[in-house]
Amino acid sequence: MLKSSQLIIGVVVVIVVTFCMTVYSGMQTGRWALFKGLAEAQKVLKDLPKEMSDWVVVGDDQQMDNEQVTMLQIQNGYLARSYRNTKTQAVVHLVLMVGPTGRIVVHTPEICFGGKDYEKEKNRTSVTIPVTLQDKPDESDDTFWKVDFVNRGLKRDKISFYYSISLGNSWIATENPRSAFQFYRYAYKIQIQSLSNSEEDNVKTFLQDCLPTIHEFLRPCN
Repeated sequence: MLKSSQLIIGVVVVIVVTFCMTVYSGMQTGRWALFKGLAEAQKVLKDLPKEMSDWVVVGDDQQMDNEQVTMLQIQNGYLARSYRNTKTQAVVHLVLMVGPTGRIVVHTPEICFGGKDYEKEKNRTSVTIPVTLQDKPDESDDTFWKVDFVNRGLKRDKISFYYSISLGNSWIATENPRSAFQFYRYAYKIQIQSLSNSEEDNVKTFLQDCLPTIHEFLRPCN
């Protein structure tokens, strides 16, 4: 009789724990309903200007890989395009997305880039970009992770990635994004990449020029 009671209690505990984990996962990923405010954030995202400072869009907006879009749950919440600097002719590729926090904050270039063609040159480093916003004088500077990948071939071309997370205000590079953003249901992520050389950091220049404009198109996340 005692063993039967213990078995029943054990089964109940397992069911309760499973239920709680399912509910938490559903809340983090928006599985059952679109988060309040997310639809507006997705819509505004696509209005990002095609000309910012000395940078203009090259070609049409691009489509991300369907498998990646589904995994991140950003079907209606991303913008992928290239910008060219009209003075230096440097080109950067921008991906700006908004979606369920549990999916996008832990997905980094180290996970999805590389393979047989490219290898990570060294561990990522944190880069601070000072930003002056007229309507947000107390806003702190933005921080980004930077990581470089080098082509395994003879040319040894290098591609630099910058990426960061935002809740609609500052861009934040943190060591523990899952815990840092766990109480927010959705968040923004930005990733910019460009061919790199020892003389110019094209992505950093793009961020310095364009971050004030990008900030204008972010909405506070719930």
